[in-house]
Amino acid sequence: MATVIGELGREKSRPLFARRPFLRPGERDLPLQKNKRRRALRLKHVLVLLGLQAGFFLAVRGAYLFLITWDQLAIRKVEVVCAKDNLRQTLENHFAVPRLGNILLCDIQALRGNIRRLAWVKDVSIQKVFPSELRITVVERTPFAVLERDGLLLADEEGRVLERVYSLEEYRLPVISDENGFASNFLEKWEAASRCLATLPPAERDRLAGVRCGDYGSLELLFKDDPVRVVVDRESPVESLALFRRRRPEWERLFGPLAAVNMCYDSRVYLRAAEPAGDSVPNLTKETE
Repeated sequence: MATVIGELGREKSRPLFARRPFLRPGERDLPLQKNKRRRALRLKHVLVLLGLQAGFFLAVRGAYLFLITWDQLAIRKVEVVCAKDNLRQTLENHFAVPRLGNILLCDIQALRGNIRRLAWVKDVSIQKVFPSELRITVVERTPFAVLERDGLLLADEEGRVLERVYSLEEYRLPVISDENGFASNFLEKWEAASRCLATLPPAERDRLAGVRCGDYGSLELLFKDDPVRVVVDRESPVESLALFRRRRPEWERLFGPLAAVNMCYDSRVYLRAAEPAGDSVPNLTKETE
């Protein structure tokens, strides 16, 4: 009896998953067999898959051809947003005749590049408004000065020519010129002159008639209500002009009315007195500290 109990105890001590299932009398313990049968694709399966794939691509192609030829997606309206009336009218007249075709095929970048070639256009953005509209927003260039180079030309701050000028009274902007007609170093001279104009006090700029560039880094300022030609250094034009305004009464008291003042030299100023009316005495240049 003790031996049986011991065997039962050992039997009970085995893990649950290690016990064999209860077998009825006459049944055998058969090993489990895995299903090793493989399913092979037959030719008809491959043909069905190829047919489905071809049908999908044909459907996509048909939808694409329908959309690019659909009359509802043809561009019929172009809205131009621009502050300059003449430029806006020019663009609206250009796009008045429908010529851009389907909105899906419209090349925005190419169209933007063509519009940016216009002289007055600084930047442009184009937006597609479905189903059949384009919205063009233009940032126009601002006139900055009149460039004297093979005639009078209206230019922006970067020196980009906008159009010809036939009357200075039309724009009332200072004239930027060069003693050699900008035969060399145009960008460098333009940058110096435009920087001078931008830094001048508003009162001085309103009186300014023009800036004449020199080959040795000088800028000659001409004023509307003053015959004196003031030559300043391009690195510090505002300081030079302020010194001239401050010392002018003293200089004219010593040397009489002035015709020109050159302030491009360190610690010295060259003054040229105005010629007396009806006097044949040659004009003399004065130098002062």
